[in-house]
Amino acid sequence: MSVEVERPPAQAQSSSDGLLKLLRETGSDPDAQPNVVHRILLVLTAFSMFSTLMGVFGPTVRWPAVGILLAVSMCALVGVAVLGFTARTMRWFGRAEMVLALLAVVGVSLWMLSMIISFNGYRSDEEIFVQYSADLLRHGHNPYTADLTQAYAQYPSPFPTKLLDGSITHHLDYPALPTLLTAVLTMMVGTFHTVGLLCTLFLVLTVFVMYVLLPRGLRSLGALLVAGIPVLAQGAVGGLLFALVVPLLAFAAYRWKHTGAGGRLSKTDLAKAVVVGAAISTTQVAWFPIPFLILGIFLARREELGRRAAAIVTGKYVAVAAATFLVINVPFIIWSPGGWFRGALAPLTQHAVPEGEGLINLVQSLSTGSGNLSLYTYAGALVMLALLVAYWRHFDRLSTACFALPMIGLLFPTRSYWTYFIAYAAAWIVGLLTNDPEPARQQAEAEDEEPDARTIAQRTPLTPRIPWLSRYAAITVAAFVPAVVVFGAAVAAPAPMSLKIDSYLTSAQLNSVQTVTLTATNHSDHALTPHFMAVHGNGMVSASWDIISGPKVIKAHSWAQYVVTAPSVSAMPPITDSLKLQAVTDTPATVSYSASVAPQPYTTLLVADTPVMPLLPPGSSITLTASMQSQFGTLLHRSGVRICLDQTKFSNSSTNFDSAKITASPAGASASCGSTDREGQVHFTVLSHGTGGRQLYFQSYGMQGSLGRFGYSTFLSAAWR
Repeated sequence: MSVEVERPPAQAQSSSDGLLKLLRETGSDPDAQPNVVHRILLVLTAFSMFSTLMGVFGPTVRWPAVGILLAVSMCALVGVAVLGFTARTMRWFGRAEMVLALLAVVGVSLWMLSMIISFNGYRSDEEIFVQYSADLLRHGHNPYTADLTQAYAQYPSPFPTKLLDGSITHHLDYPALPTLLTAVLTMMVGTFHTVGLLCTLFLVLTVFVMYVLLPRGLRSLGALLVAGIPVLAQGAVGGLLFALVVPLLAFAAYRWKHTGAGGRLSKTDLAKAVVVGAAISTTQVAWFPIPFLILGIFLARREELGRRAAAIVTGKYVAVAAATFLVINVPFIIWSPGGWFRGALAPLTQHAVPEGEGLINLVQSLSTGSGNLSLYTYAGALVMLALLVAYWRHFDRLSTACFALPMIGLLFPTRSYWTYFIAYAAAWIVGLLTNDPEPARQQAEAEDEEPDARTIAQRTPLTPRIPWLSRYAAITVAAFVPAVVVFGAAVAAPAPMSLKIDSYLTSAQLNSVQTVTLTATNHSDHALTPHFMAVHGNGMVSASWDIISGPKVIKAHSWAQYVVTAPSVSAMPPITDSLKLQAVTDTPATVSYSASVAPQPYTTLLVADTPVMPLLPPGSSITLTASMQSQFGTLLHRSGVRICLDQTKFSNSSTNFDSAKITASPAGASASCGSTDREGQVHFTVLSHGTGGRQLYFQSYGMQGSLGRFGYSTFLSAAWR
């Protein structure tokens, strides 16, 4: 019995390769005319960078030189955009790309300056831990054995990494290169946002790397990625270490399919291996695409050299990368093996609370599961292994996705942040535009050779009933079965507790919830030690709240009422968002959620007769009108609802001054409270005999403080002579 093998459709592949070849040939000829693809990329990049430059106007008020630089940059950007339409030769087009790259460097630098000036606090525990570790290292202390809790006081960050046992991480949890680089940079510029500066410098390096590696006519993609789309810049300013990985992996992706061509590593190949070793010495995010890269190099060389020679050249590449990694990290490993391994493997062992934008967000959003958080981590690891099998068996189709496939595996663990998915962005672009088909494969396609035995095996179905199920496809499907089973078990594991929010107490000045009373019911067969945390509207989780009352342990199949209070202002959820609590346990690793409650389903709107209040004469009065509105701003015409007005004094001195007299109409139970009329309004007459020119601040509120009640208005101010 013979099976007819259908020849693969190669037209789409050849047409895309043909377009890329045309773009390269046009770019390599200085006298050639730019085509429409070149022009679109340049104009689109120039357009996108306007938003980056417009976002840095803040420092211009403080430093006029920055304003001059910004104005010059805007003029140059307009000139680049015009050149995108009018350049007649690739020579002039290349000059426009060079100017655009320089503008990207200026834009990213000004972006960082603006962000620090507008908010000079530290944004992540990554930043403060690396900065503090660099300081320790400079003074002769081992950062991997030190308790870094003091970093929170010296470089306060609102977003510590929370753990399932209710604590926060307080150790260095990264390989050594960021600390070493920060220590060197600190000696030159000091300790103010040095990690953020380091990350920004690496984005500048990304622009340079992409400009050098990409063909002329496509070099604007570096400026587009770094400065035109500010997501990388936002992370770099916050000192997020993924920014250090971006240029390193971009260089590693350059013509990686040609690594070891002819059976030997070129100088460029050796440099890329060194860069890979440096990349995996920065942060664990860089680890995930490396197995795909190494396997891809072996498979690409196997077609040319055979299995043994391919293994030798791949082994040399791995040896150089590993040697680089050891040179950077061995001093710390010798210094304290246990401390270094604990820090390097912390993401796998530290039991952090679930958080992120991956599939775990479904659990958080739907408030369902999870009775076994460890299964999500196991599922992610199994998916990675299955992806490697698929990559191995279908290398001809998946080779270009070397730096993209790991993102699929990163969707599954309990911590899957957006930063994990964008760290490889530059590598995607460089890999796509520089890894053209190898000469041997091009020649085979040109000669229309018959498919070999491996190709036939890939396309021959195991049974005529399922034409797509070849032996290779069956192996790939089987590889994903364990991951599917484990992930299904993770999703199906019910939450061990149910949480019900009974009441809460809010803060008017902070516009946040500060204390919550809740009932927790343990449905499991185990005694649980819960730690309660608030889930903010952006999906971030607060630090563990302090328990005012309630048992430490909830027995199996029992319930308890808790009163919990926020440990800090940053842990308080705003009343304008939803109020949602979670309870986590470390043994077993579980999470349970409450339903979302709107702390402020209605607000009060407070207005005066004029938006600009003049300085008032003593003994005069003003009228302030308060009304109810929904959280979307719709006025509610309800009568008989109680609204109050309160006044606050803010002063830098202890000098006291008179308060105002408040009278409500329609009148309520007290002079400063009234009931809404038919229009849903309460009018307050405010009279003062003089405040000496000092401001009084007024705020209206409804029955805020428990479920079903509404909240605070913004402040209005008035001053009497």
